Amino acid sequence: MRSVQLDFADPGFPARLVEADDPPLPGRRWARVRVLGGGICGSDLHMFRETTGPIPLLSSFVPIPLQLGHEVGGVVIEAGPDCPVKVGTRVAIDPTISCVAREIDPPCKQCAAGAPGACYNLSSGIGTAGLILGYTYGLGGGWSDQAVAHASMLHPLPDAVPDLAITLHEPLSIAIHGLLRCPPPDGAPVLVGGAAIIGLGVVAALRALFPALEITVLAKHDHQAKTAERLGAKHVVRFDAAGGHFAELARIAGTRVVGSGDGRTLAGGFPYVVEAVGTPQAVTQALRFADGRGTVLFLGITGLVDVDLSPVWMKELSFVGALNHAPDPGPHGGSSAHSIDRAIKILAKTGFPADALVTHEFPLADFRRGVETALERGANRVIKVVLRP
Repeated sequence: MRSVQLDFADPGFPARLVEADDPPLPGRRWARVRVLGGGICGSDLHMFRETTGPIPLLSSFVPIPLQLGHEVGGVVIEAGPDCPVKVGTRVAIDPTISCVAREIDPPCKQCAAGAPGACYNLSSGIGTAGLILGYTYGLGGGWSDQAVAHASMLHPLPDAVPDLAITLHEPLSIAIHGLLRCPPPDGAPVLVGGAAIIGLGVVAALRALFPALEITVLAKHDHQAKTAERLGAKHVVRFDAAGGHFAELARIAGTRVVGSGDGRTLAGGFPYVVEAVGTPQAVTQALRFADGRGTVLFLGITGLVDVDLSPVWMKELSFVGALNHAPDPGPHGGSSAHSIDRAIKILAKTGFPADALVTHEFPLADFRRGVETALERGANRVIKVVLRP
């Protein structure tokens, strides 16, 4: 099969398309999936251009070489004898390779508690060296012709979810799991910082799970702003490099701007802020936009950077992180469901419309142009780039 492999063999580009062996099924509950789409995620782009600082912790979890692509959907073409998902079933894949997928018994404390995203064994090397599909080797991935996945990673897709949307479950599920890990208070205005795919996923998830909440989005680009409005944001504020967005956000929040220049902050702010960008400036500003004793949910990805954490203690903020996917209780203590299954329901009702979100598609052989297009998201009016093997 063909697979995009990150190996730094080409000094001009860190990944290349190679011919690799078809991955064997690692166990009786595993299945082989013919990939119908592999999304290009912002976290993938960090490996091609450093935008949010180095992340040294990843060296403990990621082997080199690795087969890229963790936003994966496709159709099952082979199933192990104990896999309940039948050949011919279209599936969304949860890339998380937790204790259940590694068939570790008894599972770690986090997996036993229903928090596989925080699994202690993501770096164990049991079954595979990597932490998730797309950050490992020997299992294929979204940027390959095939991928293999454990039954626990497979989520059947209804006919109402078209192939165009077959990768969108992953970023939408990230947003859903984050929001349900630390739900916004009833009636609290929510600010979403960033309107790339994760920020837009937050808007769609809020509309589906917490429809009464008022949503404000801070968007950098015009095409992102228009999509946020289509998804149901009440207010969309355009980011201003000179800082003009502070005044507009203060007006919406019913507060005032304190300080000037790099010292600007909101005196009050939004009780619940979602940071969905990951750059040092975005993280710093998200903390400054929050209300006293408010919550900042961190969904962006960043590493060793300079961030002003003083609002955490000056405003007595709660700063919460979320990763990957998990079964979570519903809003207000409702029944538990996996975040990917919740995402699939939203996709089936076109609450996260693929025609507005999948802005660019490339054949697998043209993956390099896909990556280069995604890296220049503003100039190319990108929301989501998908590779089609």
